[in-house]
Amino acid sequence: MENRIKIEDLKKMPYTEFISFAHQWNIPPGSFVTLNEWAIFSRINKDSRILEIASTTGFSSREIARITGCSAVGIDICSSSVERAQFNHQLYAKNLDLEYICMDACDYKSEKKFTHIILGAALGFFENPEKMINNLKELLEDDGMILVSPYYLKGDKLPKDLIEKTKKVIEINPTNFDYYEAIKPYENFEVLYENRKEIIPETEEQMEKYSRDTINTACKFHNITDEEIIEYMYQRMYEIKNICNELHKYFGYSVIVLRYRKNIYPNRYVELF
Repeated sequence: MENRIKIEDLKKMPYTEFISFAHQWNIPPGSFVTLNEWAIFSRINKDSRILEIASTTGFSSREIARITGCSAVGIDICSSSVERAQFNHQLYAKNLDLEYICMDACDYKSEKKFTHIILGAALGFFENPEKMINNLKELLEDDGMILVSPYYLKGDKLPKDLIEKTKKVIEINPTNFDYYEAIKPYENFEVLYENRKEIIPETEEQMEKYSRDTINTACKFHNITDEEIIEYMYQRMYEIKNICNELHKYFGYSVIVLRYRKNIYPNRYVELF
């Protein structure tokens, strides 16, 4: 049966709901390359227990579990994102031990501690980043690892018009600070591994393929055949991809493995370099 959704419904969808509806695999900076670096340099294995903060549609936890055989829990405040993560679990990784929960990660508690926590570039999305960092300590085992990949500006501040476009399209204030400010929230943890990265913007052809493949798959799943609706979804996805591509011209990012040791935190006794 054909889906009865209207363009007006799609236009009213907030960014997070739209990308869930569109089946976007919401990735950390660096995508699979970052996941592999985290897995290798934080020594994730089949006995590891992972928590993914702001898990959206479940990409990082699901794919690291596919790589390593570990178990994972994902937390996100958006119910449609959690529903999509649960669906993706059944579709792409049914035999893996994954759980996705809808709640504010700042308030999440667990009797059983985690060996690793994936935070990616999500810390800036929290109204109270310090509260989130403090909760990470409560959720980690001693000697537990935090996996982050923060964006930072390579040079000048972002143009005002790009900031406004970003706020309109993906409904966030984009990163607008340098490397040192980006890593400052993590200064009390030990840095076990870091790799600073340059971003090569994608071509128009690459963005078109990604957007078209993503939307075609979503429309097939939702039984959407109306060409006007399909084209609107494609154009919105392309707009999202394009604004991210514009931001990437100004950004670098860093793949980092942090360690929390109770008898050392919050002190640092080792020089960074």
